[in-house]
Amino acid sequence: MLISERLYPHPVLSWFSDDYPERIFQPAIEVKPNATSFRIVMNCNTSSKAIKNLIAQKVAAYCIHVECSSTRFRGAFTSYEPSFDVDIPVSGLEGRVEVSRFVVCTSPVKNYSTVEFHDDFSGRSFDLTVGDALAVAETVDFTALKKNDELAKLPSIFSIVSNTNEAPPPMDVSLEGDKIRIPLSPEVYQKFLNLNQSLEARALLISMIYIPALIHTIGEIRVAGNKYELNDRRWFRVLNKRFSDLGVDLMRLDENTDSDVVLAARLLDDPITLALGDLEEALSTMGDDDDE
Repeated sequence: MLISERLYPHPVLSWFSDDYPERIFQPAIEVKPNATSFRIVMNCNTSSKAIKNLIAQKVAAYCIHVECSSTRFRGAFTSYEPSFDVDIPVSGLEGRVEVSRFVVCTSPVKNYSTVEFHDDFSGRSFDLTVGDALAVAETVDFTALKKNDELAKLPSIFSIVSNTNEAPPPMDVSLEGDKIRIPLSPEVYQKFLNLNQSLEARALLISMIYIPALIHTIGEIRVAGNKYELNDRRWFRVLNKRFSDLGVDLMRLDENTDSDVVLAARLLDDPITLALGDLEEALSTMGDDDDE
């Protein structure tokens, strides 16, 4: 959604018009990719007291519209606070991503008028509807580089299930099917389902569950007598392709001097560090909240 220089039926604070003389709208944007999402960090600033007042009344809000043509992702996100974050799963964005930034009405506004208007609008008032723009900034774009693409696609070769056996261990691994099967005890499985709904927890879950399973899998491949027999299993073909891209020959893995732990970390672009970073950030945020 590219913001163009156009006429609006009411005054709009923008870079291309003088509807609000000597007023600015400067929304700063920063993109922070992590293991599971692209985090868009917004810090919005406007010198218009009239627009700030509407936001304080919660009849207007800061808004970003995110669009990615290659994945057909579109989404609008609003906040009444000038600083806010938006997390978009890595699967939703790829290549060029456009971010349009606004202040929009979230409720109808009757007879809107302010001394901040240009003299051309002196004595006039406007009825605004939900979605009407009050301020717009130039559309910006960024490139969604899937640095952690392997991590994002990792669940495709894993199947996490509840272990219904009597007195099951917290976690087990089976390599017999097309997917690497990870049976969890019912208690652990339920906790996994609950935590997996949180983007912030997923990188940590991957390190706790997927990584040990992957290390076990690499170890089994290393000692397999006839590795070609594993080629009929989908998980092996996927891993073979991923490792080949890294210059690692799974068929000669028994000759590789790197440990299974090192190989798993290389395959997933160091998920341990990513998980610890997410945890550190979460704890820091909790500490900030306690200080308030």
